[in-house]
Amino acid sequence: MKQLIVYDLDGTLVDTLEDIAASANHMRAELGLPLLPARQIRGYIGQGLHELVRHCLHTEDPKLVEQGTKIYRRHYTLHLLDHSRLYPHAPSVLAYFKGRRQAVITNKPNPYSRDILTALGIADFFFDIIGGNSAYPKKPDPTSLLALMASERIDPTEALFVGDSPIDIETGRKAGVFTVTVTHGLSDRAELVHAQPDLLVSDFQEFLEAARHHQW
Repeated sequence: MKQLIVYDLDGTLVDTLEDIAASANHMRAELGLPLLPARQIRGYIGQGLHELVRHCLHTEDPKLVEQGTKIYRRHYTLHLLDHSRLYPHAPSVLAYFKGRRQAVITNKPNPYSRDILTALGIADFFFDIIGGNSAYPKKPDPTSLLALMASERIDPTEALFVGDSPIDIETGRKAGVFTVTVTHGLSDRAELVHAQPDLLVSDFQEFLEAARHHQW
């Protein structure tokens, strides 16, 4: 039985693409740039806000990235829950593991991460929500995951890391943790297959069935 289950946020627990894309395109419009398709922005999500802005603006200019980040933050703070929703069966998975230790490690900064999880009614499932602006390095550096296991005195063999991207797979692998990857998120399936997670599932229903089968 697994004792620690750690989740990514964007593309894993919550479908946030539409709101992120809207704020990214608001930023571009404010800077006099044409809008980008959401599918293109989708590929820029997962490495933190700085990288999202840098890629969306196609720039290495730190001043432009800083300006864009300020515009993005102002808009996203007001619109982060316009369309963002839990993926189907996410509450069922969280309820299944209730009584075990559950946490979130995301490259999305707080307070956005905590605000989204609170508004969607699932924040209380987690004993910790580590955002991309925490004291830890961002994923795929495993330091935050290793710190969670150390603080709870949980062996890597007793943990799961659930994500939707090669970054999440690499994070779990570096920490020696079993990786579960859902394909309903922000990465292409072929990209995920190539990254070789320990378990690849299409959605949370399939993950729940696997958890019951393996008696996790």
